[in-house]
Amino acid sequence: MGARVLQQIGGHTGSVNTAIFDTTGDYVVSGGQDKRIFLSNANTGRQVQSYDGHGWAVQGVAINQDGSQLASCGGDRMVFVWDISTAQIKRKLTGHQQRVDCVATSKDGSIVASGSFDKTVCIWDMRAAPRSPLQVLKESKDGVASLVMTDSEIIAGSIDNCVRTYDIRMARVIEDSLGSPVVSVAIPNPQTSMLAVGCMDNTIQLLDRSNDGNVVATFAGHKCAEYRIQCDANKKIVVSGSEDGFVYLWNVVASGDKVTQHTSRLSGHTGIVNSVKLHPQSDSNPEKAFAMVSAGSNGSVIIWG
Repeated sequence: MGARVLQQIGGHTGSVNTAIFDTTGDYVVSGGQDKRIFLSNANTGRQVQSYDGHGWAVQGVAINQDGSQLASCGGDRMVFVWDISTAQIKRKLTGHQQRVDCVATSKDGSIVASGSFDKTVCIWDMRAAPRSPLQVLKESKDGVASLVMTDSEIIAGSIDNCVRTYDIRMARVIEDSLGSPVVSVAIPNPQTSMLAVGCMDNTIQLLDRSNDGNVVATFAGHKCAEYRIQCDANKKIVVSGSEDGFVYLWNVVASGDKVTQHTSRLSGHTGIVNSVKLHPQSDSNPEKAFAMVSAGSNGSVIIWG
């Protein structure tokens, strides 16, 4: 199991903290320490658009389903909502007291959620006039490092060792403790209750939320002990960045207490690999089975396939 470098995307100065595909997989959005956000063509590596407005490093980005709206967050405690095509800022959202590390958006872009080092998750309604949060979730006892959103849930990973699932419709929260700071959360399969959870003990845990939050598999081999390393997963593979400069891949196997070592380790970056995200068609299109984008501390964004 492996992949090769298809494109190397430049443009950033300093570490690239995050990089994601849009829902088509044709474009990549990246954000970095240089306070900048770039939209690039994933097939050619060509930069298409830039988004300038953040006063500090960009920590996270999210795109709605039709690709019209981009949300970004950063060290300036701000969440920006952009029109992707014009690169104009539609909203500047304030409410956090410290660095904002992660952001998520609903499919239609009407709801934006953000997680911060200030221990809160803020939720905004883009249809409402007020710029203040619709709701502030304060259950976390430490910084919120990762967010994902489904049609009915907001799932937050926190440095306090917990993953919290907020059921928006039922107005309840379910808390699962992992025993180590959580820095990344991904949904391998929207039709199941599984979560891939990246922890700062050099592991990724596969969590079954339908079974009292039991860990059904543990993946190891990469290094995640000091930095907010982002992972991703689908039905077949788990991928992650690493502090040792490699991209790691594992086969998804329910192994219980047994630790699964990596199947493949890819070189291409120098320095830390901060983030790896799978292509949106990695599950459905065999030609995209190992397609992904990674972001590194050396300023590079790599498209793999």
